[in-house]
Amino acid sequence: MRFNFNQLVNKSKAHLNLNNGVLIVAMLVAFSWVFSTIDAIQRNFKLQQQVDDLRQQIAVLQLQNKTADFQNKYYASAEFQELSARERLNKASPGEKVLVLPPNTVHDTSQSQSASAETPLTQRSNFEQWLYFLFGNKS
Repeated sequence: MRFNFNQLVNKSKAHLNLNNGVLIVAMLVAFSWVFSTIDAIQRNFKLQQQVDDLRQQIAVLQLQNKTADFQNKYYASAEFQELSARERLNKASPGEKVLVLPPNTVHDTSQSQSASAETPLTQRSNFEQWLYFLFGNKS
């Protein structure tokens, strides 16, 4: 059971020939090409995502610019100026009459509260509540 170095060298010489050397080099080149291709695909995918995100941001900003332009045109229009003058200065067009109403007041609810306090609240059982819900007040 002694390790014989000479036998190992002789066996390895039988396998180390030109064909096997070329095959090993070709496999190394193929593996490096596969891994570099995978790396390039991943990098291109990330870059495409960035491009898509930037295009989407550009589209949103263009829509915001168009909206701002439309608002500016509206604020510069005679229609807006007329409406804002009517609202802020209480003005009217020729032939119209301005109706000025007093501010809203809170109604006196003390009468309705006293009326509801006088009527006693009756507690119904669950069964009675279902009957009232389904058939209404038939008394």
